[in-house]
Amino acid sequence: MKRQGVLALAAGLLLVLAACGGDDNGGSDGGASDDRNPSAALKAAGEATQQAGTARITSEQVTSAQGQEVNTTVEGVTDLATGDSESTLELSLPGQEPQSSQLITEGSMAYIEASAFPGAPTKAKWISIDFEAIGSQMGINLEAFRQNGAGQLAYLSEVDDVEEVGTETVGDAETTHYRFTSDLEALAESGPEELRSSFEQLIQLTGAKEMPTQVWIDGDDRVRRIVTNLEMDQQGQQIAQQSTIELSEFGVELDVQPPPEKDTVDITELGGGGQVP
Repeated sequence: MKRQGVLALAAGLLLVLAACGGDDNGGSDGGASDDRNPSAALKAAGEATQQAGTARITSEQVTSAQGQEVNTTVEGVTDLATGDSESTLELSLPGQEPQSSQLITEGSMAYIEASAFPGAPTKAKWISIDFEAIGSQMGINLEAFRQNGAGQLAYLSEVDDVEEVGTETVGDAETTHYRFTSDLEALAESGPEELRSSFEQLIQLTGAKEMPTQVWIDGDDRVRRIVTNLEMDQQGQQIAQQSTIELSEFGVELDVQPPPEKDTVDITELGGGGQVP
């Protein structure tokens, strides 16, 4: 998979993860979900989820192209205010055995054990990825997306047609299920001013103009599950990406310890003629 495609997919994943972490820029309308319309319930969920502090996170991302699938799963604990996390990453590439490794995120940095990429041209134990630097290369302010994390759900839910699907059990929680489609072109025109150019660039990079989204919210206004679907066009190649995130065990202990710098190598320093593992 070429580096440009990987960066575009990384941007899409970060947009989803931003719904669960970042500085508090969202507002809560207060009251129980039953007392509000669906849009108001979604806007309240960003702040309520962040205020829970930490949570156990389980995510799965399935990327399909040309009849092949890349599956990425993450299980661990995340800080809902900063996005910092410690987790286990499992990567399954076509024709290869699944590879598991440790994943650590702190600020804009992500650290992945190099064992996840057999044959990678590095002897370092960890591969590091600077999302802020990647965003700069792509013309997308990924750090702004992350820092607006608590309000991200509100940004994405600012649509006229939010449907309340019904009540469902997610894990051990009774939740209300909502469904809507995020209009990326509308966000590029009238979304948060500091993010409009980033949405424009994201549309140019991926060819995606909308993002169907489903959200499950519990009785305390906390997000329990988010499912997004993104259809992309990369150099004439159609790519479909579905991401699912589930949150549980709010308030669980977390102490993020990134690896020593001497044990890491930045992914942009790897060889391979513009390719990444």
